[in-house]
Amino acid sequence: MTMKSPKTIAAMVAIFFVSFLLFLYLSFPYGVLKEAISSQLQVATGVTVRMESFGPAFPFGFSGQGVEIYKGQSSRVKFRHVSAKLSLLQLLALRLAVNLDVEDEQGGELEVGVGFALIDIITGRIGMPSYASMTANKFQLQSLTDFAIQSAVAAGVGGPIAGQLLAKLGIKGKLNGKVNLSLNGKNIAQSSGDLKINFTDALLVLSDPSLDFPDQAFKMAQLTASLSSGTLNIDPTTRFMTEELEMGVDGKVVLRAQTANSDLSLKAFVRLKGLLGEQYGPIIDAFSNGMGKNGSVSLQIAGTLAAPQMNPI
Repeated sequence: MTMKSPKTIAAMVAIFFVSFLLFLYLSFPYGVLKEAISSQLQVATGVTVRMESFGPAFPFGFSGQGVEIYKGQSSRVKFRHVSAKLSLLQLLALRLAVNLDVEDEQGGELEVGVGFALIDIITGRIGMPSYASMTANKFQLQSLTDFAIQSAVAAGVGGPIAGQLLAKLGIKGKLNGKVNLSLNGKNIAQSSGDLKINFTDALLVLSDPSLDFPDQAFKMAQLTASLSSGTLNIDPTTRFMTEELEMGVDGKVVLRAQTANSDLSLKAFVRLKGLLGEQYGPIIDAFSNGMGKNGSVSLQIAGTLAAPQMNPI
């Protein structure tokens, strides 16, 4: 009997080891894991997650079909498909990264990636991610924004009066765009990136017939910014405009290691025009604490994220 070479033996061991891991991966009791994930999320966040099916996503990850997320009685969002995978390319860059792919019920797609340096995870110093990305293609906004608004109202945002109005607000449309950020929590000045997001077929709706608030179709709805040397520069082309409503913001945010201490230097405005201005301009003026005039408010925003200071321009 001939002896096999060390290389052949090593190859056979490697094949056996990979096959064994693959067997474990495919035969894992994913039903039990699904229930465990749902239970832990409900305990930690109060969110209930239900999935029609749950299983592996190659090469390393999990995926769910017919994913529904609930919070309370009214907050609900549903996706056709959700998968979470480890990024092999980021492992080569010594990062532990997860890519989340979401497909809505109309086929729109949202991909989100976030990664942390392996050394930070090993040493227990997990803070700001080392990179973050997002790509959106015709991703439906309505169910997501409805879920966020209803969750905020349930948490007491807006109080008993403004909260009731906020609960009737809706945003429809499709999210498109890209975000790519390279972040350095130890030296924010080394952070960089860019983002450009726009909304197509976007509509602002206030579902309260007694207020006679007409639906506002956006002819422009976009956010453009860049991150350089740790400073987020918001481009003046960041605008949200309809025939009767205009909103915009530009300026910069100087990031700090403690995000709440980031410095603000921004200009923002809201303008009501036409019939909307006639109906709600006086209300804007009354509630703007003297900073509004004829349904228009222009502000200089300074201070920090934790304690912003607003003054009329």
